[in-house]
Amino acid sequence: MQMLFTAGVGGEYNSNVNLSENSPQGDFIVTPRVGMGVFWPMTKMNRLRFYVQVGYQYYLNNSYLNQQTLVIEPGTEFIFNLNVNTPNIRITFFERPTITVNPVDNPTFRGGDDNSAANYAIFNNTAGVKAVWDLNDVQIGLGYSNFLQYALNPDFDYTNRVSNQVFGDISLLVLPYLRLGLEASATHTTYTNGTSSGSNALNDSMGYMIGPFASGQLSRYVDWTGGVGWQMTDYNDSNNPLNTGNYNDPYFYFSLNHTLNRFFSHRIMSGLEAIPSMESNYAQLFYVRYAFNWLLINNWSLGGSAFYENAQESPGPNSENFDRIGASLWLNYQITKHWLLNLYAGVLSKGSSASFDGYNQQRLGFNLTYAF
Repeated sequence: MQMLFTAGVGGEYNSNVNLSENSPQGDFIVTPRVGMGVFWPMTKMNRLRFYVQVGYQYYLNNSYLNQQTLVIEPGTEFIFNLNVNTPNIRITFFERPTITVNPVDNPTFRGGDDNSAANYAIFNNTAGVKAVWDLNDVQIGLGYSNFLQYALNPDFDYTNRVSNQVFGDISLLVLPYLRLGLEASATHTTYTNGTSSGSNALNDSMGYMIGPFASGQLSRYVDWTGGVGWQMTDYNDSNNPLNTGNYNDPYFYFSLNHTLNRFFSHRIMSGLEAIPSMESNYAQLFYVRYAFNWLLINNWSLGGSAFYENAQESPGPNSENFDRIGASLWLNYQITKHWLLNLYAGVLSKGSSASFDGYNQQRLGFNLTYAF
């Protein structure tokens, strides 16, 4: 069994913690955090892996924002892989909890002159199981997942929901460097507060997705994956008849990974899909994202990312269309075997068709971590 423990602290200056268009509030945020990871090869075929990292955010200038700032970091997960030799089936059980306090992680969150952004605290949990039957050239996958969202601040309890999804795929290796397949899913979503949320209530839905996908390699150093199909979602407007419209449109996604050499790699992704909105039935989101990682000299590494998003929300009294663009840059230095220093900077801008819902934000910070 291999175990990893980490402890560290982060510091950040955020120019607009309340995501306000006209009255931005800047603040310094200190985040102590601890983490633990375990990798246990129980047998030659079966493995247990989990990693959890938690922290707490302290606002130095606006102490009233410290009401709910416990964080369960993204990347926290519990994974158990079970392999059955005959037939050759790989079963994966997974659990991925997070507590998100950064509202910009949700594209449909609105800026504003109140302090709602600073009070944003959402617990998400995805749990489920997936089985893959490997028949050499043919692979068959089938799975189930349960998604739970719960707002830790009652201001956002109208977003509380439970989604149950069944998904599957089948693929064939037609060439040594090309795999083709078909994927499908069905998802039922229930908003647990229902009509009790009043004018903010969101509608339950039943959605389906189906389409072909492919993956392959263009060369030894370039691989790609992509898919296209149809997404259909029917909304029951009994919770809020003011939010209208069903979704019935195509979707697509594509990613390209290029490993230039052992020092530099980068990736580009693009897609179109419908996502849940905080103010209407859905938002049709188009995105383009880019990221790179560059190993510099000795113990230094440099990385960065950039993105563009465009979304159109379904009809409703609070719906909007918006664009978001952002970029970030980070620098890592391995000080010693156990100490790691991370420096980062980021900018983000949102333009909205709704008055006072846009915002601009700049972030500059560091993380210092000790692993033992």
